[in-house]
Amino acid sequence: MDKKAETIHELMRKLIAISCDFPKRPPKEFREFHKLLLNFYFKSIDVNIDYSAKIISIWNSKPLTTDPVRLYDLNEAISDNVGYTNLEETLTGCLENGHFQNKFYLNLLLEFEDTLKNDGDSLSA
Repeated sequence: MDKKAETIHELMRKLIAISCDFPKRPPKEFREFHKLLLNFYFKSIDVNIDYSAKIISIWNSKPLTTDPVRLYDLNEAISDNVGYTNLEETLTGCLENGHFQNKFYLNLLLEFEDTLKNDGDSLSA
């Protein structure tokens, strides 16, 4: 991993740590951050996080055909639940290496830049 990618991943880990530091339920901006990251990782239609039960519900569309024009029918989504014990570890485990992934993470970092600045850090990636 090059220096820029390392910096992006380091800042993402920091943002994840900040977003997971809450007593019962994170503020709305962090709930949105968690959903965006999980949707990206699971390539899902929607994600719902029950912070008290520590369950992530994931909705994906199921493939109906091998026809590339009509691969998914969004009206027939399937769901799955993933339990977690530590949200920070779970979200950190969703970080992947790759050019496409790093671009997405950089966009997230720019969207939540104020959060990192308030914590005494700034984006330099």
